[in-house]
Formats: sequence, C-alpha cells, structure tokens
Amino acid sequence: MLARVRALLAMVVVLVIVGGGPATPPMAVAGAADSATGPPVVLPRIDCAALAGQDLSGTAGAPAVIASATETTSPDGSASCEVKGTVAPQIQFDVFLPATTWRQRYLQLGCASLCGNIDFYADASDGCVPLNRGDFVLATNNQGHVGVSGFDATFGADPQLRVDFGYRADHVVAVVAKRVIALYYGQGPRYSYFDGCSQGGHEGLTEAQRYPHDFDGIVAGAPASILTSLIVWSTGWHATANTDAHGRPVLTAAELPVLHAAVLRECDARDGLADGQIDDPRACAFDPGSLRCATGTDSAGCLTGAQVEAVRKLYDGPRDERGRLMYPGGEPVGSEANWARWVTPTADGAPAVAANNATNALRYLAYPGARPSLTLRDLRYDSATFREIYQRAGIYDATDPDLTAFRAAGGKLLLWHGWADPAITPYGTIAYYHAVVERMGGTAATQKFARLFMLPGVAHCGGGQGPDAIDALTPTLDWVEKGIAPDRLVATQRQDDDTVVRTRPVYPYPAVARYDGSGSTDDAVNFAPAAPPTRYRDDIAWRGSFRSGYEQTCEWRDGHWICTPARKPS
Repeated sequence: MLARVRALLAMVVVLVIVGGGPATPPMAVAGAADSATGPPVVLPRIDCAALAGQDLSGTAGAPAVIASATETTSPDGSASCEVKGTVAPQIQFDVFLPATTWRQRYLQLGCASLCGNIDFYADASDGCVPLNRGDFVLATNNQGHVGVSGFDATFGADPQLRVDFGYRADHVVAVVAKRVIALYYGQGPRYSYFDGCSQGGHEGLTEAQRYPHDFDGIVAGAPASILTSLIVWSTGWHATANTDAHGRPVLTAAELPVLHAAVLRECDARDGLADGQIDDPRACAFDPGSLRCATGTDSAGCLTGAQVEAVRKLYDGPRDERGRLMYPGGEPVGSEANWARWVTPTADGAPAVAANNATNALRYLAYPGARPSLTLRDLRYDSATFREIYQRAGIYDATDPDLTAFRAAGGKLLLWHGWADPAITPYGTIAYYHAVVERMGGTAATQKFARLFMLPGVAHCGGGQGPDAIDALTPTLDWVEKGIAPDRLVATQRQDDDTVVRTRPVYPYPAVARYDGSGSTDDAVNFAPAAPPTRYRDDIAWRGSFRSGYEQTCEWRDGHWICTPARKPS
C-alpha cells in the first residue's frame, strides 16, 4: 500500500488553475524563468509568523481570520509556512507557502465525498492525491462545514452550509489564499491551478462555470458534477436494485468475479485486443441472462434469476414510472470487478456504501429542510419526486455547458474519467462534454480550451483493471503557460511493489488508442490515435437533460426500454 501511495503522490491526477495578478514588488527573486521549471523563484518578503497577525476580515465576500502561521514542511517535505484559518461561517482552509522554492504558481486541491475536514492524504488510495512539488503554494479546505470524514450530510440542515458546499467554499478560499500569497511574497500568483477528483472534480467544474476568473486551467477527474441526481437517484438505485424484500443484498462480492469474467469473454476483444480491459463499454451489449443458473440450481458459476435482474437494473440505471432515465446512465459493462464496496458488500463482509450515502443525501440534502427520519423505502422513483428534488440542482450541480466566460478568460479545462467507474458512471461526464461541444461551437473549437480523456478499465479516481496513474499536471502547465494543448496522456499500471506492468496512451475524446501491430501491447509506444470504429450517441437524454426544456418518451418492449431522442415538448 505504501508503494501505491508513493506512486500516486508522484503523479498529478486533477488540477485547476487560478489566475492572480501581481501586487507589490516581491522581496527577492532567485534565478531566471526556465521553460522546464516555470517562472523564476520568488522569496517571501515577511516572516511566516507575521501572517498570524494579518487582518483578513475585510476581504470582500470572504471575511476570514488566520488562526495560525507556523514554519513547517509541506506534504512533499519542503520548508514551508503553513497558514490555517477560517472563512465565515465554517470554511476552514490550510495553505502551504514554500519558503525558498515558490515559482509563482498556486494549486488549490479539491476534497472527496462530502468533505467536512482537511486531510491532504485522506484519499491517496483513491487517486485524489494532493501534490506539492515545492514550487506551488498549496491550499485546500473543508468545503464549508465540519463533519465526519466520508458521507456525513448533516451539515445540510443549515441552508448556508449547503450553499458553501455547493459552490461558494472554493471560490472564497481562492480569494483569501491569493491575498495571503500577496502578503507573504509581495505579489499574487502568476498562474493558479485547481486539482480534484470525484467531489473535487465537481468543484473544478463549478469554478469554471460560476467563477471563470479564479483559475487559469482546470483538471477535473470523475466529476460528481450532476450531484443532486447522483447522490439520490444513481446512488439510491445502486442500493435498491441490489436489495431484496428482506433488506439483504442480492449480489455479493462472491458473484462479481464470475460476472466480470463472462463480460470479458464477450466484450474484451471487440476493441482489437484481448487484454483484460474494455476500451468502450458501449461496444458490447452483454446480457447477464447468459449466466442464469439452470432451473432449481444455485452454484458459484452462475447467477440466480434475482441476481440476473439486479445486474440488468444496475447496467440500465434509475428510471421513473415512464421509463425515463433519472440519471444519465447506469453501471458501465466492464466495471463489475469494481462493484464491491460501492454496490455490493466487500469480500470481508463490510456493507456497500450506496445505501448509507443515498439515505444521508435523502435526509439532509434532497429537500428544502432536513428530514432525518427518511429511509430509502420512502424514495419514489417517479417524475413528481424527481421534480421536487431536482429543485436543489441550482445549489449542488455543475452542469452548465456554457463556458464562454471561462474560455474568454483564457482558461483551460482537462477532464478525465475511468470507463470502469462504479461510483460515478462515465456516461454522465460524456453527456456533459457533449453538451459543452454543442454549446461552444463544435469539437475543434471546444478542444482549443477543453478536452476529455477516457481511461479504459479504470475505476473511481484510480484503481481497476487498466492503467490508472496519469500525470495531468505537466500537460496542464504546458497548455496554460506555453499554449501546447495535450494531445495524449500516458497512463501507467503498477503492481503493489511499484513495478510497471503496462503503459497506454489516452487521447482526447473521441479518439482511441490502437495497437500498431508490433512490439508489446503493454508499452504505450506501440499505440497510435485512431477514430473510434463506431461513433456512439453522447447526448444521453435523462430527466434533467443539459438541454433544459427537452423531454424524452420511453416504452417497455421485449424486456427493454425503448426511448425516443430528447425533443422539445409541443
């Protein structure tokens, strides 16, 4: 595990860039600008301890207080000044300011799940890894509330804390952190970045949409951007679809290897390589009915009728009484080996998190006020309930495809998502990016400032069966600071002892990696970009479609939902 964390700390998964102009002249500048390392080093102009006495209460829209300023080491071991404080009412922040190595860059990190605390290493094993190379000022925050680490939604009983979590916290922390930087170094950052995966990816998209001048470039991984429907309908569906009438799980971790192996037999080689990962799960319409046990039998190599139906529901996603999707997609084919913990209990018996997460969301985030007695049995998958709960999307969601202001500000957006993500289906990210492409003038125009990278076989923010370690920092810096757009990322797969077992290139969506026919299929150098063999529809129609005012009609035929494309109501 330690090797895994070290490997993850050596990469950057998600970054967002925050702009900031110079203030007063810096106290000292060491060295000249270098294309490999970035702008020249700027040294502090005041002692670290002097920051503790600075008054930030008058910061417009972000009254703040500094609780402490101490000399310490940053997460990478470099000498730094650590500043801790609070923006009213409960937004706690932590900032590391390098003492001798700052190259005028600011990096703000997102948090995971529902946040509620500050821990730079809390999500290292999930790939949402904090990073400070020594040349960044590094900051993060608790997303506006104090809570138990994980999915503690009780803060939602307070309307202001909902707003701070939904969209305010990262913005005001960026404002305050830049002011702290200016006080310490005598100038603000030349370039600013934001890094986040999952909820952190949602935060990055929120910044691009609501506060387009905060960051120069954003890397958002597996973004929980359709948050309202994700935490209620998608997560709730994971729980209810896999629960029988007695409250017991239908599928357990024991069935997942058999199911995933059957998927690979059916689907793996369709992308041209039988390599244990599926390039695009939409290329295979796997039917779990092929694993149905013979009548009257129940063995380890097959699925019961109830289990087959549970898998079908999980693939399909949540639907209302008229068959319309309540979230854009279900579990992707090929993600089955990653369902333990998210959808099913783990092998050691730990319960799946879906029921707990959806219940917390239903009680404290879904309605205008807290309803702490609700359970998932009270959740109705119908259009009336969807409309009622969807009214909170204006607080929580980051689904606006109009990034005109962000583009005009010179911002750059790097999106990525794993094709085998069991927690946040990749189809939602694809649907959002499609909406951006349509709104921003087509693929060529969009890729000048926003690109999406899809990682085959990768689970939630890392892990899974495919190469999951990517360096998103260097390409993002080059895009912002040199104008070099990222044409590919190289993903790396390592064993627990840190041995590299596979590398693969990942190209801007919709391009895919194709083996050139020579050399090892585990070496990225032997692959080239290619157009996808089949171009699938990306504009997934659902009840909260990115195209507001559009509706979809569906009917049940031959055991499947048949849906018309979304269209404006007459």
